Amino acid sequence: MAFLVDRDPKDFLLLFSIRHQLRAYSLAWMTLIVLVAGGITSTSLAANESVGEESPRMGLLRERYSEEQDRFVLKLERLAEACEERGTELAAEEVRAWAVPPNPNIIRVRALPTTLREDISPNLPVEERDWRLRLRQTLDDYSLHLFKLSLQVIGEQSPSFAYELLREAIHYNPDNTSVRRLLGFVRYRDEWTTPYELQKQRLGQVDHPIYGWMPRSHVERYEAGQRYYLGRWMEADRESELRQNFRNAWVVESEHFVIKTNCSLERGVEISRALESFHDAFYQIFAGFYDSPAEMKKLFIASKGPRIDSHRYEVHLYRTKEEYVSRLQAKMPQIAITNGLYLPDDRIAYFFHNEENSTDLSTVFHEATHQLMYEAQNIDRQIATRAHFWIVEGIACYMESFELNDGVVSLGNPNHTRFRAARYRMDVTKYYVPLAQFASMGLEGFQAAPNISMNYTQAAGLSHFFMHYDGGRYRDELIEHLSQIYQGDNRRRTPVQNMAVLSGQSYDRLDEQYRAYIKSLGEPVQPDIENSILPNRREQIQSSISDSIR
Repeated sequence: MAFLVDRDPKDFLLLFSIRHQLRAYSLAWMTLIVLVAGGITSTSLAANESVGEESPRMGLLRERYSEEQDRFVLKLERLAEACEERGTELAAEEVRAWAVPPNPNIIRVRALPTTLREDISPNLPVEERDWRLRLRQTLDDYSLHLFKLSLQVIGEQSPSFAYELLREAIHYNPDNTSVRRLLGFVRYRDEWTTPYELQKQRLGQVDHPIYGWMPRSHVERYEAGQRYYLGRWMEADRESELRQNFRNAWVVESEHFVIKTNCSLERGVEISRALESFHDAFYQIFAGFYDSPAEMKKLFIASKGPRIDSHRYEVHLYRTKEEYVSRLQAKMPQIAITNGLYLPDDRIAYFFHNEENSTDLSTVFHEATHQLMYEAQNIDRQIATRAHFWIVEGIACYMESFELNDGVVSLGNPNHTRFRAARYRMDVTKYYVPLAQFASMGLEGFQAAPNISMNYTQAAGLSHFFMHYDGGRYRDELIEHLSQIYQGDNRRRTPVQNMAVLSGQSYDRLDEQYRAYIKSLGEPVQPDIENSILPNRREQIQSSISDSIR
């Protein structure tokens, strides 16, 4: 696994020894998901700027994290110097590469390996075997320290930081059993897998890269152009003809999703894989949304391994937009001006295949965000009808920035059209609704506003701010805010706490911080209005949850 590095590794010994600079990089540089921070760090703001209050013990834990980083980098530097003394400069470079933090604006990390690390070969030259053994021990020790620290951090109700520590720990030792368990993996022979994948393998199935899970005995015939349907084998063209009727659609089942489509089996598998990657990232970022602090603490210390989740999110993918409109018009008369829809009443996300832009899955990720959050509970309920509706759509717009390229996942890229639009609205058109007023709008007030497209843009920008500002300082508070909102308007005995209360900052102060932050993301560039301000033209209606919760 390799990082995109743009600095000399030797420069980072001094960098890491400086405490406040080291903390600026304290967003773990190992992350299974990638947060493209693209934002202000604490050093780029006013020197004494205050942020959300933190417990004294949490401050001590962050200090301990910094000290552990210092010791780790010093150990690596000593090992690198020893390699240089032996005349092995390439070995020194390899050692120092482990000490290089990411670009603070873009974090990119490849997926975890599925196989266990190989043992250091006893047949290597003595000197090479020596430094490789010392390097592995240093990495393993640091991974263990990070895991132990995460156990203490979760006790302080800081799930985002705890998961960052876990993701960093698994980077240095991909075979850290405790961390693998927490991230949902089990060991099977010499591989890391999930309980779901292990169950499939034991049933004699394989995960074909094109056709998805199938009996091992079917692989050769599928690759030869045959298909198994209605209890018999037939040519692929014949099966496709029969599947055009949505009642006979392909059903692609994965660990967390059931995709029903009459487009093609291959497209169903593509969407399924994209949604599984999205799901994995989502559940790590928003861990605090699904579990209370007490439940998360129990999860971290529990001895039991991961289990198979029986719940599946249902997705319907139609072959054409015409069929999408025809089938859904009775449920939503204005369906023709949407590109996607999630309806809580039937708990199904609906989409259609866009042949001209099949790689753009932003609408899929937007609606999946609504689906994953709403279906965290199995009861029907009203969401944000009285206030705080901005974040319901804002966080879904934020999640449109999810990307997966060559095994690298990214999220929050400041150059995504949503965030470029937010900068443009703030700096050029000077449109901004103060957060106190913005948060006071419920579903109907937000949707009925004359500047609804601008409100969606602002909601996306604010979501980026609360997710990334000052190294993610407000991220846990935003997730708690969302968790309270999604409990439902009629199920809470007390009002939803607003972001001013949760962050410990006044609304005016948050407005100031947002203005400075959004400018820091880059120069305002006028986005393409049709494709970024109104990418799905969804802002003209409540395209997802509101139709069912009015």
